[in-house]
Parts: sequence; C-alpha cells; structure tokens
Amino acid sequence: MQWRMVGRRGRYASWTVVGDPVQSSWPDPAEAAEAAERAFGAKTSRRRFVLRTNYRNSAEIFALAERMVRRIADPDELPTAVRTTGTQPSLRKVTDLPSDIRCATEDMLSAVDGTVGVITAMARVAEVEAWLCGMDRRVRVIGSLDVKGLEYDGVVLVEPGEFIAESTTGPRGLYVALTRATQRLTLLYSDDSWLN
Repeated sequence: MQWRMVGRRGRYASWTVVGDPVQSSWPDPAEAAEAAERAFGAKTSRRRFVLRTNYRNSAEIFALAERMVRRIADPDELPTAVRTTGTQPSLRKVTDLPSDIRCATEDMLSAVDGTVGVITAMARVAEVEAWLCGMDRRVRVIGSLDVKGLEYDGVVLVEPGEFIAESTTGPRGLYVALTRATQRLTLLYSDDSWLN
C-alpha cells in the first residue's frame, strides 16, 4: 500500500528514493522490490546509486551490527564504517535486570556528553521507564520497533534476543537497534543465544 500511494501521487514526477535494504521492515525483500517496480512503472530514466560509507557508527560498533545480519544480508548492501574510536561495544551478561540497566545507563551518562538511548523490546518499554524514573533528562527509553531513523551518542541495548523474536524481519530488527549508537554501545542480556 505504501508503494501504491507513492506511485499514484507521482506517476509523472521525478523521484529520489533513499533506503537501506538491510533495515527494511518488509519481511520479503523480493515482494518489496516488485511493489516498488509496479509503483514507479516503466519510467525510461532510472539511476541507482549505492551509498557505501557509514559515518554514524564507529567501525567497532558496526562490526557487531554487521555480524548480526551477515547470514541474511547481501554483502554489497552493507556499508563500510570509516570512523574508529578504539572503544569496543560492551557485552554484559546480567542477573538483576533493573539494577543492571540503571548501572549501565549511569555508566553511559558518564561516558558521553550527549544523548543516551535505552533500547528495549516493545513489551518492556513501560517497565524500563519505571526502572529509570528520575534519571538524567538526556536518557530516552524507546522500543526496538520505534527506533529506526534515530541516533544517540550512547546506547544501552536491553535483551537483544527479544528484538529478533519480536521483529517480522528477525535479525534486521536487532541490526537497526545496534546501529543507533554514534559513540558507545552497551548490550545487556540474560540469554546469549542471540550471539550464535
């Protein structure tokens, strides 16, 4: 329906369409490509450009994000991160989630000067907001399906395995969440099966 809407409004228009296929929330990439083709019709003049440079994430953060989608993404779809910080993402197995989230968020606030996103599964948003009540106003708690298009200086990502389970595109949902951090990334998890 989204592609049909675009096609109807701009049958004779000139369009610039920008997207990242690896972040697509459309479960069937072939179906998405077919819908786009129908929407634009048989226009004679089409040019495709592929952006290959990732300025948002450090190479250290992007290496983890790339690892999460390597099995399902075409290597040509993945950009190259050109910035390095020398700081690897922090992966922490946790036992007391409320306390560990609060501690990791406080650590992140000390590590970055800007915004801190605490990204969690949609079903946990209200719970995590309650655990972080009274935190610095730089902290934003957001659900994994609402985070696309946003960025934070530091990200605390809560239970990454739940992101894969709740997204219709599986690991692509986790990839989107991992690529929201511009400087630092901490992952908190009680189950490490998402790493395999």
